[in-house]
Amino acid sequence: MRPGSIRGFHSWPLGAFGSSPWKCTGTTKTPWTRSSIPGSAPYLRDMTHALSRFMFAATCWAAASAWIGCDSPSASGPSGTITGEIQGAKPGSSVVLRSFSRGNLVNVAEATLDSAGNFTLTPEKSLSLGHHQLVVSRTNPLVLITDSTEHVHVRASVTPRGNYLVGADIDGSPQSVEVAELYDVIMPITARLKDVERQGRSVDVTKRQEAKTLAAAMADSINEASLAFAKAHAGTLAALNALEGLDPKEHKELFKATLSKLEGAHAENSFYRQVKGQYDRANKARTIDMTQKPKRGTKNGKYAAGDMAPDIVMNDPSGVEHKLSDLRGKVVLVDFWASWCGPCRRENPNVVRAYAKYKDQGFEVFSVSLDSKVDRWASAIEQDQLTWPNHVSDLKGWRNAAAQEYGISSIPHTMLIDRDGSILATHLRGGALESSLRGIFGE
Repeated sequence: MRPGSIRGFHSWPLGAFGSSPWKCTGTTKTPWTRSSIPGSAPYLRDMTHALSRFMFAATCWAAASAWIGCDSPSASGPSGTITGEIQGAKPGSSVVLRSFSRGNLVNVAEATLDSAGNFTLTPEKSLSLGHHQLVVSRTNPLVLITDSTEHVHVRASVTPRGNYLVGADIDGSPQSVEVAELYDVIMPITARLKDVERQGRSVDVTKRQEAKTLAAAMADSINEASLAFAKAHAGTLAALNALEGLDPKEHKELFKATLSKLEGAHAENSFYRQVKGQYDRANKARTIDMTQKPKRGTKNGKYAAGDMAPDIVMNDPSGVEHKLSDLRGKVVLVDFWASWCGPCRRENPNVVRAYAKYKDQGFEVFSVSLDSKVDRWASAIEQDQLTWPNHVSDLKGWRNAAAQEYGISSIPHTMLIDRDGSILATHLRGGALESSLRGIFGE
């Protein structure tokens, strides 16, 4: 759940919450000191320092917070409420609490900041123990692991750019403090990674390559930090946030260690089920028994593994027609998404990486947008660097003809199509996509 999962919560940590959408399953050991990209040296120094603190389990994390070094007493208040003090945001700014449920973030409480930056959130219904997301001014998320038995008090500062609330001081919720340790390390690197990727769009070939090299090093560092956290906190709900961005096939035993410990008490936890789903899909046998009729009525989608994928014929943003059937002979990821869909945008970096890695081996992406405004759709394609040529939409939003034909009720939704047009797998997100492609194409 990267505030990515805003993998994921990426822009809302990672994937769902922020499993880092920037996971890197490779073993690239790029020298961090050889890039001549302007301004990269501070990035690399900060990465080295942050990771060192993380790997050696230091108790203080690098964050420019106004409260670091102050031994303020824990704020008191009634159980089931979340209170806080936010610096840097205008009075009247929104504060929203979201709960992770069935793969989506659902608003459960709202408030506004008073003139002193204070707020109080009181959900109408009791919070179940699990992952929740506090969002200030719509662009500043913070992942909490709590329930209605706790009173949580948050002190944090927002930034003009709208980033994750790194360095937040959290009282009353030990598991929220625990997961904050992960995000306090990886989210600053993630923010800097976006800056480097923007530099990678330079027309200068040398600068593009330097940015690519630096971005790979940053992605590796996020992966290493997530792996270290998952090992140190195995068996905890916070470990799920780190696992979300890792490859469940490569780290099979680590996934098993945490999932088995959480299975009894948290089997119905939505985020647990999402990460377990990643693990199950990545590690199941890759055979399709064609003597068994696929089950119908599965969640979000009326076609299952073994079915033939119906053709999709639509136009791209420029009005050029594209057909899914024209890609026969290749392995194709059909990706239903939209520019306005936060989880979709957080998942895009995973698809971008998979495409870059396997496109020369016969892998294609066929993106079906549920947008209704062509300019927003085209802008999102450019912003997220979705470089494959097959982007289609009929600009009818949820009434998109392909979405209706495929029975799509929520996005993102993906289907992996074999070379003969049959469906290999569905609901591939995070590390599960790359794991499946590795099973087809190899390393």
